[in-house]
Amino acid sequence: MKSLMFVAPGHLRFDEVDAPTIVEGTDALVRPLAATTCDLDHHVIADKTPFSGFGPFPLGHECVGTVVEVGPDCTDIAVGDIVGVAWHVACGTCAQCGLGHTARCLRHGDAQYGLPVNGAWGGTFDELIRVPYADFNLAKLPDGIDPVHLASIGDNLALGWETVMPTVAGITDPKIAVFGGTGSIGLYCVDVAVHCAGAHTVYYDDDPVRMKVAEQLGAEVHDVNGKREKDFHLAVDAGCNPERLRKALLSVMPEGHVNSVGIYFDDVQIPLLALYQRGVHFHNGKGARAAEHDADPRSGGRGQAPPRTGHQLHPRLGGDPRRADLRPARPQADLHPGEVRRGKRHANGGAEQRAAARAI
Repeated sequence: MKSLMFVAPGHLRFDEVDAPTIVEGTDALVRPLAATTCDLDHHVIADKTPFSGFGPFPLGHECVGTVVEVGPDCTDIAVGDIVGVAWHVACGTCAQCGLGHTARCLRHGDAQYGLPVNGAWGGTFDELIRVPYADFNLAKLPDGIDPVHLASIGDNLALGWETVMPTVAGITDPKIAVFGGTGSIGLYCVDVAVHCAGAHTVYYDDDPVRMKVAEQLGAEVHDVNGKREKDFHLAVDAGCNPERLRKALLSVMPEGHVNSVGIYFDDVQIPLLALYQRGVHFHNGKGARAAEHDADPRSGGRGQAPPRTGHQLHPRLGGDPRRADLRPARPQADLHPGEVRRGKRHANGGAEQRAAARAI
């Protein structure tokens, strides 16, 4: 099968690789129908992450697909189901998964699709992917929904909900600031804040395209370099920019919340005294703890959660393959545009994955 590979900064190509197979009885094989990039993928390609030096590896960790084969122990997922796939690998049964912290799975750590961390799981731009613990890791989509609209359900779409909704639950007339910059995630947060939380939402950025989209979504839009209000219940840092993070931290009311979804590969200074004086609650990571709700991605009312996918996972968008510390062999020689060469890649080794994991 073909797999879209990140080779080096600015360089992608399709390679011919071995197709995955059912390994455990709880596995399923999924053929992606609609796949998209995460903001992190763009940073990898642009040589802005520690992973950028560890190509080649399959790219992509967000998709919706069709189940084409299931293991004998799958009970909820069947061939033909249209499903969202969790971005990461988790067992669903360890202590952390039991708490809903599936991105911190004790068995599989930071393992995920599309990055060389803790095993080789392929990428969601592959023609076929293996999904371990499929009943836990896959979410069946409601009938009548275009998969293209939910291509990001396994990561950024769900992260938008997780970043906003649990924090403002129970607040009458919430006021939310979103500091954009990374790409899509800030806009997903805006969408959720406006249409699920019913919040007065203010979007800060300096990119005219993102600002236009935020305005179309219903947010009040301001230049991030101008003045800002300082009485938000919640401020979202989606900028991966230390100065914007600082602005977010100083934008909330006393006892307000700041949720940062940016990945900072270098240490940044934080105004701890100012946070102490105002009692600011700060969370950074792969999603805030979400309420336990079964989900319908079509639902728009406050308190109705989309399936949690990896950040704080709903038990249908998580994962857990047996840990395989594997690395595909080096790819074929560089290709001219549009050319795909035949030739199999075989799994062995694991040093590059471990090095990439240590880098963060």
